[in-house]
Amino acid sequence: PPENNTFKNHHPIKEQTTKKMKAILLVVVALFHVAKATYGVDLSAECLPASFQCLKGKGYDYAIIRAYESVGQPDPTGPHTVYNAWSGGMVDVDVYMFPCFSCGNPAGQVQATVANLQKYNCKYGMLWLDIEGPGTYWGSSQSANAAFISELIKEANALGQKLGIYTSASQWNPITGSSTIGSAYPLWYAHYDGNPSFGDFQSFGGWSKPAIKQYAGSTSSCGCGVDLNWYP
Repeated sequence: PPENNTFKNHHPIKEQTTKKMKAILLVVVALFHVAKATYGVDLSAECLPASFQCLKGKGYDYAIIRAYESVGQPDPTGPHTVYNAWSGGMVDVDVYMFPCFSCGNPAGQVQATVANLQKYNCKYGMLWLDIEGPGTYWGSSQSANAAFISELIKEANALGQKLGIYTSASQWNPITGSSTIGSAYPLWYAHYDGNPSFGDFQSFGGWSKPAIKQYAGSTSSCGCGVDLNWYP
C-alpha cells in the first residue's frame, strides 16, 4: 500500500517523554526561583551575635540596622549591631537613617550618619532613607519636605553612598505630594500583609517596581525586636 506520510514521523511515546521532561524542567525552574528568594530583618535596637545566629538558623540572611535616629542623632548602638550582624552570619548588612525634619540641616545629618559608621570602620552595603510618619515626623509643606529629602539624597551621593528609599504610598504621597525625587533609587516598601511577594505592589512616586518588601512588622524573634523583609 502507499506510504501514509501523515503518520510517518509521529512517535507518541517519544512526544509524551518530551512533554514530561518539559514539565519537570518547569517545576525545577519554579523551585529554583523560590529557593533564590531571600529573607531578612531590620531592627532599631541592639541585637547580639547569638541572636543573629539564631535568626540565620531560621532562614534570615540579611539585616538592615538603624544608623540614625528620628531625634536627630546617630544611633549609638548602630555600629555595634552592624558588627554583631556580620559576626552572627548575616550574608548582607545594610543601614538606614530616620532623618529629623524639624532638626534641619539634612546634609549634616547624612554626614553625621556616615561619619559615625566610618568611626567604627563599619562594613555595610546600602544606606536607606526611612521616609515615613506624615504629620508626625514631617512638616505640613509637601514642597519643603521634598526639598529636605532632595538634600539628603544629594549629600548621600556626594559621600559615595549606595542609596535606597524606604517608604510606602501611604507615607510618601502625603509627605512629598507624590514627588518622583526618589524614583531613581531602589525602593524598599512596607505592607504588613504577611505575604513575602510583590503581588500587592502598585506604582507610586515614580517607582514601577520595588527592590525589597517589609511584609511584617514589630515581630519578636530570637530575643530581638525585628521587622521581616523579603526580596526575590
